[in-house]
Amino acid sequence: MAKNLLSIKDLSKDEILDLIKFSNNFIDDEGNFRKEDLFPDKTVANVFCEPSTRTKSSFAIAAGNLGCSVIDFNIDNSSVQKGESIFETVDALNLMGVDLCVLRHPESVIQELADALPKMVFINAGEGSISHPTQALLDMKTIMDHKNSLDGLKIVIVGDLDHSRVTSSFVEGISNFSFDSLTFSGHPEMCTNYQSPSIGNYEPDMEKALQDADVVMTLRIQHERFKEELNLDLETYKNAYQLSSEKLEHAKGDAIIMHPGPVNYVEITEAVYDSENSVIRQQIANGVAIRMAVLSRFLSG
Repeated sequence: MAKNLLSIKDLSKDEILDLIKFSNNFIDDEGNFRKEDLFPDKTVANVFCEPSTRTKSSFAIAAGNLGCSVIDFNIDNSSVQKGESIFETVDALNLMGVDLCVLRHPESVIQELADALPKMVFINAGEGSISHPTQALLDMKTIMDHKNSLDGLKIVIVGDLDHSRVTSSFVEGISNFSFDSLTFSGHPEMCTNYQSPSIGNYEPDMEKALQDADVVMTLRIQHERFKEELNLDLETYKNAYQLSSEKLEHAKGDAIIMHPGPVNYVEITEAVYDSENSVIRQQIANGVAIRMAVLSRFLSG
């Protein structure tokens, strides 16, 4: 296994399956997370240069559950506000003895940091619209929990694909497996990078895309983009691309509905979120288990 987790491409198919299987050890039969003092001598820094609730909290909880000391680095109250570069900030943490840095950043800086600071372990917690490897792992774990395999499935991804690091990492991960089909859907202006994909196919008609789907991944739509860039009417958009109970009837009866969060009910209706098909709340819990597995593996280096 690589020293750092910068991209899902850093993991082989066997390593992906091993991490998913390993993560199951951290959830007990009642669905609670095990707390094991495995790394009391390790210090983990959460460095988030973009807003995050789920990813940041789940990394902090995962590290705490493993007995690590956790530094929650708040960008708003830091020297970055005084003009310090991210390199100087992370180097300072490195000099203070931080063992592992969980980094979210709007730009592609994590590879350079990893190259510059070889003693520190880096986990990518979201990089621009490029990459979010632990999200891909928890998404694949959630699918396996319900479908027992990542092979032979009809998978549909719908939403603002162009701005989705969730999509790019998931596609990198799932490309290791023999899925039946992978279909991208969504408003053409939000899917410019996916209309001639190297893997899978694009279908602008959402009802056609959903036909016999096993897995439907919905992605967050940013309200501000409607106003500033896209010149789209929200109600017209929802009519065509919001996942409703009616549209869901085109998928298989036991299809699972996923969403990385936060959900703002543009992408799906509340009825679908609350339906038996929805595994969105389980994804959040799986985030802690996967991140406990990732931290364990990479701290054990």
